[in-house]
Amino acid sequence: MKTEHTKRRKAILGALGGALIGAFAATAQADTIQLKFSTMEPPSGPMVNCFTLPLLEELKAETGGMIEIETYMGGTGFAHPLRQYEQVARGVMNISQGVLSYTPGQFAMTEIATMPLLVDDPEVVSNAINKLAPEYLADEFKGIHLMAILVTPPLYVHTRAAATTLDDLAGKRIRSTGSGANAFLEALGAIPVQMPAPAIYENLQTGVIDGALSEYLALRSFRIGEVAENHLLVNTTAALLFLGMNKTTLDSLPTETQELIKAKYSGSEIGARASACWKKLGDGVAEHLKSAGHVFAELSVADRAKAEAISAEVTEAYIVELEAQGKPARAFYEALMAEIAAQKSN
Repeated sequence: MKTEHTKRRKAILGALGGALIGAFAATAQADTIQLKFSTMEPPSGPMVNCFTLPLLEELKAETGGMIEIETYMGGTGFAHPLRQYEQVARGVMNISQGVLSYTPGQFAMTEIATMPLLVDDPEVVSNAINKLAPEYLADEFKGIHLMAILVTPPLYVHTRAAATTLDDLAGKRIRSTGSGANAFLEALGAIPVQMPAPAIYENLQTGVIDGALSEYLALRSFRIGEVAENHLLVNTTAALLFLGMNKTTLDSLPTETQELIKAKYSGSEIGARASACWKKLGDGVAEHLKSAGHVFAELSVADRAKAEAISAEVTEAYIVELEAQGKPARAFYEALMAEIAAQKSN
């Protein structure tokens, strides 16, 4: 009798224990916030693996696992290079990283920072543009919470055939990106061709284009270095990316998490972290290619002077164009250059 009573008691306690465990699991699951992140880069891409994915993992850890991140990257339906900003603004994605110059005119003021020869130290420029963004660029990013503008190292010219001078680019079809770089190439007699980075390899390999603008890291991540062994070191531009969160998503998070994202995962330090990481990896790629026999050609004194003159003309023309549209382009450009100079002097 006692044995039967004990069995029934154990069964009841077991059922209660199972119910409580189920309740705790349901509560924990309910407290987990699933966020969707998208980018055009593949999961193996060095740019996301040295910066973005570790950053998101840190955010997850800082929230005690409350936030979980589901990634949609190269090869998925949400990786389209031209749709990253739109996806996060509309809430299709909660967080996105994309290239700003892929949608010409949408980020016209921000593109001032992509003028030829402007970016030599991407970390410095990243600090400067993110510091000035709330005052000068808020209107261009009003659809999202801007976590940071990300600045790549300079984009040089990488070609299939030998190119050691600016004159060698005349008549060549060069994949380009951004208003400043397009105008710079046209002034040299080259033909700028618009296409996202993932399309460069195939178009270079088949001879549709003769060369491409890219930073060193893309030579590996998008396999450009496999088909372009000549590298002319003229600083045509830098690519600007954004890392942003949907505003409604941010507002829906617990207050302390919102403050964490705004204070620690947004702003100059985040942007500079990306630039430093990408530069270090890119320099490693360049050294590897040099050891493999690739040709890296520095500009001559005469070509440097020619590039500077063209850059000044391109930059002034772009500022005048934006000013005619009622945008405070000159004020932003002057503030940006002053901030860059101030940081370099520190």
